[in-house]
Amino acid sequence: MSSQTVLVVDDEPRMVAMLELALGAAGYEVRTAPDAERAWRVLQEEAIALVVLDVMMPGTSGLELCQRIREHASVPVILLTAKDAAADRVEGLEAGADDYLAKPFSPRELVLRVGAILRWTSHREPAKVVGTRRRVGDLTLDAALSMGRRGERDLHLTPSEFRLLWLLTDEVGTLVATDRLLEAIGHDSDRWGGRAALRTAIYRLRGKIEDAGAEPCIATEHGRGYRFVTAGRRP
Repeated sequence: MSSQTVLVVDDEPRMVAMLELALGAAGYEVRTAPDAERAWRVLQEEAIALVVLDVMMPGTSGLELCQRIREHASVPVILLTAKDAAADRVEGLEAGADDYLAKPFSPRELVLRVGAILRWTSHREPAKVVGTRRRVGDLTLDAALSMGRRGERDLHLTPSEFRLLWLLTDEVGTLVATDRLLEAIGHDSDRWGGRAALRTAIYRLRGKIEDAGAEPCIATEHGRGYRFVTAGRRP
């Protein structure tokens, strides 16, 4: 059973009660907040492992709160919304979310996604990469801080983007299979929308890297995965 604390932020009491029950049954400690202001107070006062955040709330929206969280911390965020258009998913990723779940959804699916993300932030990543730094050309990755820089420019990576980039740069030029990358962002190949979410995340990651410099970049091998390549090692 997990002792990690999940913060649920939603102004719908029935939704909060359902998520509190599902997450509690999975072994998580659950804190709740009905709006962004009270959620921010909880985040300042307690050690929160992950935030489940509704997009549509009175006052400050979930997207705005997500952006504020990302400016100050690397705590993972799963957004909940009634919208499921591609543009809305991209907007959520731009705000710094690690995952995106459209209502209505199965509480069990949410619990599985929470578990997948927390395996990275609380087990795999600390066990393997905390305290390490990596350089590829003018790209610097700091795993202890989940930060990336291109020359003197901060790339402002979300936690899921950092995990993708860390995997892709583990061995420059080597193909990283789609399933491994999906796991890094808390998805699996069998779940509907997982591959679309990965394509969106890679698109956003490419934009951040390539806006900051000409090389390196991420190459696609359709149906297989992605590889990180530099100018002298393009396939």
